[in-house]
Amino acid sequence: MKRILITMMALPVLIFAQAPTLYINEFMASNDAYWADENGDFDDWVEIYNPGTDSVDIGGLWFTDDLADPASHQIPDTASAITTIPPGGFLILWADKESEQGPLHVEEKLGGSGEQIGLVYISGADTVFVDSLTFGEQIADTSSGRIADGGAVWNSFPDPTAGVSNSWTPENLAGIVINEFLASNDSCCTDENGEFDDFIELFNTGVNTVKIGGMYITDDLVDPTSWQIPTSNIALTMLAPGEFLLLWADKESEQGVLHVEEKLGGSGEQIGLFALFAGDTSVVDTLTFGEQTADVSYGMIPDGSGNWDFISPTPGSANTELSLIGEGVLPTKMELHPAYPNPFNPTTTLQFDLSLKTSVGVVITNIVGQAVRVYEAKSLEAGKHSMTFDGKDNFGQALTSGVYFIRFITNVGSETQKVVLVK
Repeated sequence: MKRILITMMALPVLIFAQAPTLYINEFMASNDAYWADENGDFDDWVEIYNPGTDSVDIGGLWFTDDLADPASHQIPDTASAITTIPPGGFLILWADKESEQGPLHVEEKLGGSGEQIGLVYISGADTVFVDSLTFGEQIADTSSGRIADGGAVWNSFPDPTAGVSNSWTPENLAGIVINEFLASNDSCCTDENGEFDDFIELFNTGVNTVKIGGMYITDDLVDPTSWQIPTSNIALTMLAPGEFLLLWADKESEQGVLHVEEKLGGSGEQIGLFALFAGDTSVVDTLTFGEQTADVSYGMIPDGSGNWDFISPTPGSANTELSLIGEGVLPTKMELHPAYPNPFNPTTTLQFDLSLKTSVGVVITNIVGQAVRVYEAKSLEAGKHSMTFDGKDNFGQALTSGVYFIRFITNVGSETQKVVLVK
């Protein structure tokens, strides 16, 4: 079937204090066999995305398929448990003209030949389009969505991602791997609370940033959706290309979004990372392992290669084999340890090890890749080193809250670590 390109036109969004920031992130206007609602009906659907740091209840907002008639259907404000979108989360509205089926079913249907969609805030005489668009002819069972969640660029999605991040495409997910794990942590390394917990390290071998929040982690492949990684902290669950993300398998999820309700078995077990697309389970990466040795991790050498071996643990940084140099043990290449504290305010410290004398330069970039702080390269001896980042730019001005990437550049390679500045 010939793919039909669509043209999106974003209408002006009015600025109004009470109107929430939400995006129409993806929609399907010709659902023949892709995904059925809870009643088994293949209905049109619209995905709403909350990019903020606070939950938003869309109950009371209006939905329309005609921007000239903004007050077409009001989403009920009596079911906040169902109509609330968590930070970084997604919510599906069924455009089926069957509102009697529940608060997420609206009295509109989308036209496969082209139409409009609007999410509207109305207060008295004020009408605010929270988000709106006009779309052209659609292909059956193909959605249209923003390439990056909340972004300005739209495209056709032959593999729709209803209810999850639009970066969760099969191509992108293939780049996320389980890179290292430790199933018997007696005295190796501690989490931010000083506890010796099992850990699972993920690594992004791809070229796109992927949000891990919303995926599922399990220690039993028969139960792939055992524990869902929360979507409530986008900054901590975002995995950039070439970056590592550490999950603590401690069954203490109350300690944060990176603590999962699983523990690994030192005598042998399984690990799985899964995504759920419209009710179908997709494998991101899995492995089955045998008996483990205390304080020795099992990881890929080199990172993401598929070649596994027992190594000295390197949680949150590149996997390295160890060799004896002089009287101590030094990594055969640069090893960057996790920043602490992270998130931080106003300073964070990073420790790194060098196996030989080399030049080390540091470049700190923001989330869009702009260099905000550059440290001049200096020659350092082999051994252990540390640096402190004070949260300021090249001009001594305090940086705003957000995600930053600290890249260490040496003659023997480079390493990058993500830090989060919170004020």
